[in-house]
Amino acid sequence: MALSTRPPIVTIIGHFDHAKTTLLDAIRQSRITEGEAGGITQHIGAYQVEHQGKKITFIDTPGHAAFASMRQRGATITDIVILVISGVEGIKPQTVESIKHIQASNCQLIVAANKKDLPGFSADMLKAQLTEHQIFCEGYGGQTPMVEISAIKKEGVAELLDMILLVADLEDLKADPEAEVEAVIIESGNDRRRGATASVIVKQGTLHIGDQVYIGQDQLKIRGLFDQFGKSVKTVYPGDPVEIIGFKSVPQVGSSITTKPTEVTPVEEAAVVDKDAEEEEKPTCNLIIKADTEGTLEAIKSSISTDFTLIGSSVGQVIESDILLADSTDAEIISFGVPITSSAKKLAKIEGITINSFTIIYKLLEYLEEKMLKLMEPTIDEVKLGEAEIIAIFEMKGDKIAGCKIKSGEIAKRHRLHLIREDKIITDPKIRSLKRGKEDIPLAKSGTECGIVFGSYIDFKVGDVLESYKKN
Repeated sequence: MALSTRPPIVTIIGHFDHAKTTLLDAIRQSRITEGEAGGITQHIGAYQVEHQGKKITFIDTPGHAAFASMRQRGATITDIVILVISGVEGIKPQTVESIKHIQASNCQLIVAANKKDLPGFSADMLKAQLTEHQIFCEGYGGQTPMVEISAIKKEGVAELLDMILLVADLEDLKADPEAEVEAVIIESGNDRRRGATASVIVKQGTLHIGDQVYIGQDQLKIRGLFDQFGKSVKTVYPGDPVEIIGFKSVPQVGSSITTKPTEVTPVEEAAVVDKDAEEEEKPTCNLIIKADTEGTLEAIKSSISTDFTLIGSSVGQVIESDILLADSTDAEIISFGVPITSSAKKLAKIEGITINSFTIIYKLLEYLEEKMLKLMEPTIDEVKLGEAEIIAIFEMKGDKIAGCKIKSGEIAKRHRLHLIREDKIITDPKIRSLKRGKEDIPLAKSGTECGIVFGSYIDFKVGDVLESYKKN
């Protein structure tokens, strides 16, 4: 066994507005060799920099959710975690969540006290706050290093990289480039031109173009290896990130690539909860998630509240089949960093399907948090336009029609509706048409009667109430 020193593998996490991304960009811009593709890196989930003649590999994850997701899959790839905290604002709830994930891992910790250029910055305040979470920095009863930085001004970046190399030296990180290959998938996706791709970091052994390797029992031949600049490389050594092409389908983040086939342990089925045993049924919302990469998808999924029901999730652009699935399951589509095909946009408009697109993960999570608050208090941002009572049910040409009396305001074909039973919102049906006799009408006003045909099957009853409303 010929052990040799390998680059440390680093993840940066922390509160969403404490400048994790700014720090990553500062390191990337100041330390990547000049002239390499204009300094522009490809999105392969990781990148490598040089400092004092030594390499450092950074995993470019969306945040602590992705870090936790990787850990849950047994992918203990990270050696050092940088916890970024604002030295002005101090510890935030998301910082506490990050600390929990770090403490559950076996990673070495370095605290980056950010915004040292701003008035009110206090490293001592941070050190005192961290002791409340069982993290003891140097000078405060422990040995956890803290480096003061300004990510936006690129101050302290060199000192932070010095500390990473010092911690790595103390850990004496070694690997055997001649051993059998073991690499962990940190990102995966589907490229229109190249097919399924995966970004990996090599833990042991060396990868070569043309190698026959395995993911579990599935064999694949490596058809191409590309570095963070999109340049083709022939070999990849321990600690190095690389993008691989040659997969038959998009592999799962956290999976291992090995020289020999490995036994796949079946995942235990989650216990089924007996709904009858629940004291009270919680409000829920159906979601379909489309993301640009498997790693981002895993991060979003692991961050979603259990109050949401995930109908489907996959990597790739939003297409017509996603709209059809959303229509049949009354789901909302969330897209992250992916386009929506023109045909899908047209179909979504016809079917009234909501598609919300995001490019920043914390914006997406904030949106979902607000949505759940609205589910708990559904009418919080609504203005009531009208109310009708279902007084009869009849059929016309195969359609089940709700015969209604408008009790107040008005109900129009374009309006949103709540179907209410015993003072609880049962569903939000879509109006396909309003009828008076056999004729279609645009709206019905207080004191009149009408028939309402819904856009999909709705289990309504005589006595149910329909409320029309608009959003504030």
